Amino acid sequence: QNKTPSRKHTGQTRPNQAKPNHPMKYPHTIMSVKIVHLLMLCVLCCTAPIHADDQQASDKVAAAVTLLGDERSEVRNEAHATLERMLEASENIAEQLEAFKNHDDPEIATRVSALLKKQQEALLAQQKKAALLLALKKQNAKLTVLEKQADGVLRLDPADENMARSIDKDDAKHEIKMKITNQSKQAISISTICSHSHKKEGGGNRKNHFKKLDPGQTHKCAKTYENRYYVLADMDKKILGLYLTGDKDAKIVFRGAPEKP
Repeated sequence: QNKTPSRKHTGQTRPNQAKPNHPMKYPHTIMSVKIVHLLMLCVLCCTAPIHADDQQASDKVAAAVTLLGDERSEVRNEAHATLERMLEASENIAEQLEAFKNHDDPEIATRVSALLKKQQEALLAQQKKAALLLALKKQNAKLTVLEKQADGVLRLDPADENMARSIDKDDAKHEIKMKITNQSKQAISISTICSHSHKKEGGGNRKNHFKKLDPGQTHKCAKTYENRYYVLADMDKKILGLYLTGDKDAKIVFRGAPEKP
């Protein structure tokens, strides 16, 4: 049986039919379209989990709020504690709680209002602390820093002790741990400069912290605070070193009084 030859073999083309453009004729256009598609896919993949997380958080808030009105006190208290933890973890939770502030259930409305009030007070306290720290940093900027140590303290010029004592600062709240090692050849005493809020203890004056630290010994402060001045002196109370703690656990290694320039 004879087969009719195809147009592929005869070289014929259909009438009035243009030959298709070769894909490599416009490579930049094709690549641009592919890039746009990839970008759209990335956006969809990246934003989908975010929206899912937001919805999940919203559902958890609504469920916990419902339990605030439970007839069992232990359930109400646990739901209250859960919402407190959520507020501490994310400020966005407050916006979601606002919707329940005027809830029909008086128990729920009261507890939600209390949660929002507590969170607002915490935010104001943080802002106040930040403002105080900024003001303190500006005052501390007047002091001469001999060395910005990587172990949580600033080593200051001992000659600036009176200036440090004159800086009016509130009682620090953030607790840190610190240890002081004496690697010099003489015994030293350790004092702090009291904050001006401690009027009874002589605000702005030295307060004895550790009477005598012999060469080679280390004193561990189980609890101290950020932005606290430490004065290291000899047994005749002559200052040898002046230090200022930061907001992280600190370590002072005293190797002797700084040399005079």
